[in-house]
Amino acid sequence: QTSFKSFSDIKIIPSKDPSSLEKNISDKLQIEPSPVTVKKFANSETYVRIDDNLRNKDVYIMPPSETNVNDALMEVNLKADAAKRSGAKKVIAVLPNFPYARQERRTESGEPVSAKVAIDTMKVSGVDEFITIDLHSPAIEGFSSNDTPFYHLSSMPVMADYISKKDIKNACVVSPDEGGAKRAKKLANKLNMETATVQKTRTAHNSATALGLFGNVEGKNCIIYDDIIDTAGTIAEASKMLKSKGAKDIYILATHGLFNKNAAQTLDSAPIKEVITTNTVPEKPNGPSKAKQIDASGEVVKAMLDISA
Repeated sequence: QTSFKSFSDIKIIPSKDPSSLEKNISDKLQIEPSPVTVKKFANSETYVRIDDNLRNKDVYIMPPSETNVNDALMEVNLKADAAKRSGAKKVIAVLPNFPYARQERRTESGEPVSAKVAIDTMKVSGVDEFITIDLHSPAIEGFSSNDTPFYHLSSMPVMADYISKKDIKNACVVSPDEGGAKRAKKLANKLNMETATVQKTRTAHNSATALGLFGNVEGKNCIIYDDIIDTAGTIAEASKMLKSKGAKDIYILATHGLFNKNAAQTLDSAPIKEVITTNTVPEKPNGPSKAKQIDASGEVVKAMLDISA
């Protein structure tokens, strides 16, 4: 905390319904969030008003609690614009689960690069810097120029600490697909474990099938490490394959637990012992019974301390 130039130089713009991540950030920094009004007009337009003196302040916009991604993105844009028009020195968008992060490239003719569009709109609205955790594709950082940098954090420290304390014997870290193999390898090195990788094919959006396995999991406790659980189809398929190959207990680590559609039922019916996510996404009341959240606010606070030092 002593790294801040002054607590009076920092302003936190809260969401309408602060998540545990947001509350923990404010508590750790001992900064009272600014009074903010966010509401919808009858025609569904978003209204924002920040009732605080932001002149020459570093303004941190917390993740919107709005579950509609498009409405959440517009809320960030309006808050950034309001902050800049109020004289903010710098506006930092805290977006651990970055919007449109899975649409970072064109796979078919006629498609947009939606992640770049999201970044461009926030930059135009006044965002000077982004704080995010485990981007689906680190290449997204390349969409932003040097004057609008990304502070790209990892969930690995808190995940590794959690698993270390569980003291799971004879374990290996598994990537649910080839794209996450490097991420799994880094966690395995940190935990001094072996690795394995599930080979999958994507048959449609939010639909994947496990085809094969690279590595030996027979008789081992498996820790599947991924960045996002959305509908949980990939994770469920991977867990079933590991069981068919002789795996013992299966744990899931995922930074962002979205748990959309039938994800709760899919995970609860899969051969999984525990699903561990961070609090980058608020817990859902109808989430998986096997789910547990761990706090990632410490990583965000470190970034804020660096930015506003």
